[in-house]
Amino acid sequence: MKWAERIVMLLLVFVLVGGVAWGYFAVQNERTQMRESVARGEYQIPDVPEVESDVESKNWQAIYPNTIPLTIGSVVVQASVADTLTKRIQGLSDTPFLPEGVVKLFAFGVPGSHSIWMKNMNYSLDIIWAAENGEIVHIEENVSPDSFPASFSSPTPAWFVVEANAGFVEQNQIGIGDEVVIPG
Repeated sequence: MKWAERIVMLLLVFVLVGGVAWGYFAVQNERTQMRESVARGEYQIPDVPEVESDVESKNWQAIYPNTIPLTIGSVVVQASVADTLTKRIQGLSDTPFLPEGVVKLFAFGVPGSHSIWMKNMNYSLDIIWAAENGEIVHIEENVSPDSFPASFSSPTPAWFVVEANAGFVEQNQIGIGDEVVIPG
């Protein structure tokens, strides 16, 4: 019986090793064929259709569900509020777009320089820092996702930070001293 068990175990080991070897060589063969196909110009990466802006504009509330009206200078926008540490850390990272007329409002609850970075961002932003009374104290325009890992902060203590699409500040003629009004 002992010899029979050894033979069965040996056969199982051979089958297992043979199966692994066959799988390895099959994958290597497939990779080689793919490389040769690419080298001959026979393989193309399929085009991925872009999401149309109409779909984006209709579905933005799925990404930014809880918004409040906010006035920046003379412009009324909808603000997605980041009022917890987790929401402030996440910010707009990994969001596919920021719709026209929507901003991200970071409510810190204490004055500070409040650094902002562009980690995992997909589009450029204008960043606005405002004091507790709503007065805009600092602005950074057209901050690119490529600027990461650099961070941007206000030299004047701020209570709030607003992130808007790049060009928002220029388009709406927002300047230092203008006011951010949050409904109370």
